[in-house]
Amino acid sequence: MPPKFLLTDLKNTIAPSVCVIVLNYNGKQHLEYCLPSILESNYSNYQVIIVDNASTDGSLEYIKNSFPDLHLIASSENLGWAGGNNLGIQYAIKHQFDVVCLANNDIRVHPLWIESCVKAFQKDANVGFAGCQVFGEIREVSLEVYWKACKDFVKIEHQYTDNDIGGMALFVRTKLFELLGDFDETFFAYAEETDFEIRGKQAGFQRMISNVPVWHYSSGTFRKYKIKASYLAIRNHIRLHIKHESITKNFRNILWHYYIGCFPINLWDMENKTLSRIRSRSIFFNFFLITYCCLWNCFHLPNTLSRKQKDYQKINQILDSVEKNR
Repeated sequence: MPPKFLLTDLKNTIAPSVCVIVLNYNGKQHLEYCLPSILESNYSNYQVIIVDNASTDGSLEYIKNSFPDLHLIASSENLGWAGGNNLGIQYAIKHQFDVVCLANNDIRVHPLWIESCVKAFQKDANVGFAGCQVFGEIREVSLEVYWKACKDFVKIEHQYTDNDIGGMALFVRTKLFELLGDFDETFFAYAEETDFEIRGKQAGFQRMISNVPVWHYSSGTFRKYKIKASYLAIRNHIRLHIKHESITKNFRNILWHYYIGCFPINLWDMENKTLSRIRSRSIFFNFFLITYCCLWNCFHLPNTLSRKQKDYQKINQILDSVEKNR
């Protein structure tokens, strides 16, 4: 028996409630197109809340003046993607929303994006995660390509996927956060949604994507905070493997980072966001950065293993419940 009995069956619910969490950090220029786009969503039962991670660029003033009716959660410090979204998720759980949507502040959305993902949950009570067709998830995509996709869009279609659904526009049943716990805040930024989806998959929940287009300003954060983004991406990818892979695969993963980052000749598509973060500067700098990330993970290994044990206890509780209900 799949774990769907642990979730609320939304099949007969006309319009399940959706909490759209827009996470912002110094992204006022993105909010100017993102929020109007989201607020044009063609869905009857959703609320947009904004979590601001201690911005210093006038974002708070802009939100209060331009969108006074939106609920704003202002953090006194930058909690990263994981911590900031956890604040919004706590709000969604407290107010008993059926679905949480995690939205970056640099996306543009088709009006049917919410409806398409809600329908994914209604199709199959075992679907725990849903997403859309994202333009700009792997590499930059022009707005012209996105507008054409919107123009050519005909009807909502769905398909199951084993691939990760990007955190820039990720829909999750609220109940999953109660079952699996929150995002691992040690990640801070990068890989935390992948970690959560792996936990969900191991507990038996499925992922589904729709063909509704969403546009993502692909390289904004990386360009603005290039070295920090590279550091977090490499550090967290290694930590992700420690949490979920064997020792052999961890060793191969570290060698892969050195190979991509330090090979004398650039043979890879550097428009790919993942590869560009690993090979952010010269091969000597990349070698130093990857080595530092390895040492960081060695130092923080007790924390990583402790969190791994905590996460897998929750997963095993779900699997035990499934076994008892067979």
